[in-house]
Amino acid sequence: MIKTLLLFFLLPGFLVNPPLEIPQKETIYVASISWHTVVVVPGYSLPDSIWPEGYDYSQAAYLEIGWGDRDFYQDLGFNLWYAIKAALWPTASVLHVNPLPGNVENYYYNTEAVRLQVTRKELEALTQYLLKHFDFNEEGKLIPLQPGIYDDSQFFAGRTSYYFPKNSNVWTAQSLRRTGFSNIPILLQTTGMVMNKADNYGERVGKNAGLK
Repeated sequence: MIKTLLLFFLLPGFLVNPPLEIPQKETIYVASISWHTVVVVPGYSLPDSIWPEGYDYSQAAYLEIGWGDRDFYQDLGFNLWYAIKAALWPTASVLHVNPLPGNVENYYYNTEAVRLQVTRKELEALTQYLLKHFDFNEEGKLIPLQPGIYDDSQFFAGRTSYYFPKNSNVWTAQSLRRTGFSNIPILLQTTGMVMNKADNYGERVGKNAGLK
């Protein structure tokens, strides 16, 4: 009888207050590539439907994505006129997409990178931020421009304008802010500033692994 009464009073509490579900964590990265910082997200985070024929990255384990001035970023050297033009008035933008293997940290063995943990909801917020910077054709596909910096990479047309002081590093800082990592993007103008800020929330991998 006593056991029955105890169950009567205690059972509703278990029903009303079920154990809290621990949010699933996703891994993203920030890396320093020459003048630019880039965001690295799981390949499945971007919709399969956006890839045009011949540029299907839907099976990539990770996607390295960078944003910048269309002329300057696509020029593999250093073009002073493109740099000046990008600094003085708004210009067209471009995004560089590079498919990466599953072991991102081995890929960045000679590059500064930071591993960050985010929730699924935070990853979705980051994905929406990335997608709004791509330009799409009438069929809802990305618009390929010229081949990318690496063998399998590709430049795609950007929708937003590039202008000083919103450079590629500020763009990366804004990406991190969308995931809940506090920063003031406009103050993070250089690759070093962005990487140092990312250090506050993640762990160094690749080159300088383990350092803060």
